[in-house]
Amino acid sequence: MKQIRIIILFIILPIISFAFSGKGSGTKEDPYQITNIIQLQEINNDYFAYYILMNDIDASDTKNWNVGDHDGNPATPNEARGFNPIMEFFGSLDGKGYIISNLYINRPREMNVGLIGYLGPTTDLHPSKINKLGIENCDITGSFYVGSICGMSDAGSILQCFSTGKVQTTVKGNDNCIAAGFCGRNNSVRIENCFSMCSVSSKYDLFDYAISSFCTYSGVSLCYTTGKVNSSKKVSAFGIFSSSSGCYFDIETTGINDSNGINQIGMYGRSTNDMKIQSTYHGWDFKNVWYMKEEADYPKLRAFMKPAQAEEAGLVAAILTIDITPNPATATAQIRYSAPYANIIKITITNIYGEEVAVPVSSQSHAAGQFTAELDVSKFPSGVYFCVLQTPAVAVTRQFVVVH
Repeated sequence: MKQIRIIILFIILPIISFAFSGKGSGTKEDPYQITNIIQLQEINNDYFAYYILMNDIDASDTKNWNVGDHDGNPATPNEARGFNPIMEFFGSLDGKGYIISNLYINRPREMNVGLIGYLGPTTDLHPSKINKLGIENCDITGSFYVGSICGMSDAGSILQCFSTGKVQTTVKGNDNCIAAGFCGRNNSVRIENCFSMCSVSSKYDLFDYAISSFCTYSGVSLCYTTGKVNSSKKVSAFGIFSSSSGCYFDIETTGINDSNGINQIGMYGRSTNDMKIQSTYHGWDFKNVWYMKEEADYPKLRAFMKPAQAEEAGLVAAILTIDITPNPATATAQIRYSAPYANIIKITITNIYGEEVAVPVSSQSHAAGQFTAELDVSKFPSGVYFCVLQTPAVAVTRQFVVVH
């Protein structure tokens, strides 16, 4: 049935005209640019396109959206049903290190509930990918297959994402994969370098292992969870059928221990103190992907690092970089610089007297990533110059020489 549904979608796709209220054309080269919660909701108009976030998005107003009969009970008052989950998604959603905060979804009679209701499967043309996206302080309720990032997935990838808030299931069924803090049911999706701090609860008593702190089933690696699981039945951190690698859960905050034997190879329960020590996380990349303030906090993703956090962690010099080539330069030079977190960046060129002689990059918002800028030095007098990358919190300088 699922294959028939996907085939029908591909057949009707060419004859449907989609409209997006922002910039971009939805291609890999020119993705749709999401700047607000309305545009995020518009993903439901085109499941196959490429999207990028351009800034943090406050979704608080979704608590007032779609007021109606949310629970099918005429005796209860109508309530806001909130954001309409992205029903099916086969495209790419690149968060660029930005965060969606205060997302509200109240759909206790619906299945596949989360920011993305259903993810996958992947094809050569459609990546089914979510990357560097944060969900903060969400409030999500559904029946079967409920999660913050994704309700259900059959394939694709979720990389360097995180979620905080709460997730609730209302179903009375006996499925063993109903809800989780990150992804409700992941059949074959690759989830890597992610974390969840969402609490997870069931409105009714369920069968054993119906809900999990992070996700259910397999394909998870280098992830952790701290979210409390509230249920009178047996629960798990990463699911009872999970095959994971290098995953950790806080046994104190989740309320889960591994004495029941269901947390298999690759999943490790640790105390809160141990979860705040870098050496706990075997095989994790703390140079390029993760950072942490040892003994004070859990690991965090560099993709979301703000200037103050980088400065506090003593990581500014290591992660904010700039270089200029060739050096010496004669006619033109290329400036290569990195922005490992979303920031306002300006690049100036000064001479040895501190006088500004050029501004290759005026103050502008950058997402995380690596960038280049061209510099014309053909009219510069021969001598020593300085290329300065400035952010609101710090500046990094590189010296170069111009010769004619």
